[in-house]
Amino acid sequence: MEKFRIYGERSEKPSQLELANRQLAQEAAAEGMVLLKNDGVLPLKEKEIALYGAGARLTVKGGSGSGDVRERYSVSIEEGLKNAGFTILSASWLERFTKEYEEDVRAFHERVEDAIKGYRVWQVMAMFQKIGEFKLAYPVGGRIEKEDIVSADTAVYVVARQAGEGDDRKIEGGDFLLSQAEIENIDICVKNYKHVVLVVNCGGILDISPVADKVSAVIYYGQAGEEGGNALGKLLCGEYNFSGKLADTWGRNYSDYPTAAFEQSEKLQEDYHEGIYVGYRWFEAKGVAPLYPFGFGLSYTTFESKFIKAECTGGRVSLTARVKNTGASAGKQVVQAYISRPNNKYFGEKKLLAAFNKTRKLFPGDEAELTLKFDLADCAVYDEARASFVLEEGDYPVYIGEDSASVIPCVLLRVKGERIVEKCKNLCVKKRGFKEISFDIKAEEAGALPIAEVGEIPAKEHSYNYTLPAVSSKVRKYLDGLSDEELAMFCMGGGYFTKRFNRVEGACGNTTSRLVKKGIPNIIMADGPAGVNILQKAAFTKSGYIRYVDELPKDWQWGWLKKVIPKLKFLFAKSKHTHVYQYCTAWPNATTIAQTWNVELASRVGLGIGKEMLKMGVTLWLAPALNIHRDPLCGRNFEYYSEDPLISGQMAAAVTRGVQSVGGVGVTIKHFACNNRENNRMEVSSNLSERALREIYLRGFRMACRENPMALMSSYNKINGVYAPNNRELLTDILRCEWGYNGLVMSDWDAVDKCSYIQAIKCGNNMIMPGRKDIYEKLVQAIAAGELTREEIKFSAAYALNAVFSAATSKGF
Repeated sequence: MEKFRIYGERSEKPSQLELANRQLAQEAAAEGMVLLKNDGVLPLKEKEIALYGAGARLTVKGGSGSGDVRERYSVSIEEGLKNAGFTILSASWLERFTKEYEEDVRAFHERVEDAIKGYRVWQVMAMFQKIGEFKLAYPVGGRIEKEDIVSADTAVYVVARQAGEGDDRKIEGGDFLLSQAEIENIDICVKNYKHVVLVVNCGGILDISPVADKVSAVIYYGQAGEEGGNALGKLLCGEYNFSGKLADTWGRNYSDYPTAAFEQSEKLQEDYHEGIYVGYRWFEAKGVAPLYPFGFGLSYTTFESKFIKAECTGGRVSLTARVKNTGASAGKQVVQAYISRPNNKYFGEKKLLAAFNKTRKLFPGDEAELTLKFDLADCAVYDEARASFVLEEGDYPVYIGEDSASVIPCVLLRVKGERIVEKCKNLCVKKRGFKEISFDIKAEEAGALPIAEVGEIPAKEHSYNYTLPAVSSKVRKYLDGLSDEELAMFCMGGGYFTKRFNRVEGACGNTTSRLVKKGIPNIIMADGPAGVNILQKAAFTKSGYIRYVDELPKDWQWGWLKKVIPKLKFLFAKSKHTHVYQYCTAWPNATTIAQTWNVELASRVGLGIGKEMLKMGVTLWLAPALNIHRDPLCGRNFEYYSEDPLISGQMAAAVTRGVQSVGGVGVTIKHFACNNRENNRMEVSSNLSERALREIYLRGFRMACRENPMALMSSYNKINGVYAPNNRELLTDILRCEWGYNGLVMSDWDAVDKCSYIQAIKCGNNMIMPGRKDIYEKLVQAIAAGELTREEIKFSAAYALNAVFSAATSKGF
């Protein structure tokens, strides 16, 4: 390949897009943080404070693994408070913490270097696999000594946790539980300061029950991205107001969750005994009062919400509510609508989230009307005996309120006669014989309420004969003109170490570049759920060889690479080379975005991401991820939105709309499906009823697919014993035949190594990622042996070519 194309900025100065996205990231962080407790101390009146805790200076901006982002810089909580005008008096503790952590890092590096000293140049992949076995424990911080106590009324204590891809969290101190040192430090603060504000800097739920009742205020900071520190500073001083609401139920301890009762975290058979009872559904069915309910969040002001009317056309429901700011500060309010099913013929939950909306900023005394819309068919029960979604005859009470525990009934939706709203086939059926829990819950008497009768709802029916998707004349020409071997190149990714026409350093995937001379360029794929994850800066020679600017990327500086590469002067950029700068935004993580309950804001975040993709030459962003928070210990929950499928689906759909509105770039929704834990993720089987699968774990994906995402990624795990990339019922019968999805389906990276490459193509996993020579050879051999037909590889190639020629980077070809 003689020519190539590079993107990004040519100047290292921040672009207007980077500055605009940084401001938007701060807005999203501020709306996504949740005020869980406030005895009146917030907003802070005094500017002199004490600051302790690991997350004060070592703030976690996002998760590790594919969810990481190489941003220009992130603002720590300490920096954000200083920027907001606070004077931090507890410098001695913070300095001691920093020195202790630096010593821990030094010792960690020595251990790793000792373990990899025998690896040679040709063993680079094995060396990095060995490095990956080592984990640097996140610090909790040393004891607050007498000399660390300062003269201030208020102490802010920041508890921080890190989690990420490949490992689940643990029920131990310093992880899901507070460490004894943290509990003791918070107790010291409570004894020595008039007010203590606890800030939880963690991508998921943390058990704070030992201290929650002792402190003055609790803030769930989450993982708030590069501008999180500034957002918190402005919230604490009252420049911003809290408006975030929890997207998960916070139990008082881990034993409150269903996964504790059926804990199987090290087993290869993960039986979903709880069925549909996930999150608040479980807590309400069991009658367990959580520490903080789903949808909960406080504000500096107060609101009054009043139901106005309900309209029902067919099964489409529109609720109108009026919200008034009755307090003394400006703020935003979320109105949530829940619905109860009759639960006569079918077991069910007490209620489920049906719709939500958020007001604009309301000033004291200001009012606004909100409309909350939903389709009653989306609240139907999946009847496995009839393979149909069914609306049971009876009354469906609808409630509105400010969280799942504080709702009042407002209207009855009356269904006269049972309605089958969708006829399907039983697919991905549970094979193991474990018993699924059910509760006998009847809809509560709602009293005298207005009644809205539900009209006719046409039943959907599906054909399960899937045919080649519609393609352009250009794509058709290639499908007909390429050889079988050339078509097979599109059945997998382009690999890591191949020459590419479109170049984006640090991107984790691409399609083949071997057919550029025939007019087919490659497209680039990049992680991850909190932003576009690519290398910050690089340089290219005229021949297309990569050079590094200043130094080798820090996460590559290990072993022989660290020793040898800096001596190879030709590997570093000279002025005559083309310098490329790719500083992308580290956005708040998915859970924090969900906690904004602001669909329009999520769409604007998507738009900001799409603009960065366009500028950096990335066609497919490997996000959003919308697996359900089934277990608070899942190490990857920070990448996912919520325990509830509705808010997960709505947020993923909003981000998808935003990204793809740019044109020529697209999302890759993942991980399809039931990727709800990280331990043994490539061997575990997620075993569950088809009802739970369809009502909980697939519902969000279905909502996102309505936005026509450019791509979708199948997961590592099995579903009821069948690996996702080899699951035709999931990838073709449900995804394409029932949902009408027409985008590209790719595997997760190396996921198909655990099953069959041939079956992946046959079953609807169009592209095996990241792609390798040995996989290509196996595909070609299968074609020659008749195990793969030309029509089957044309199916996969059609989706790949559709994506390629839809890309902005393919313009001019």
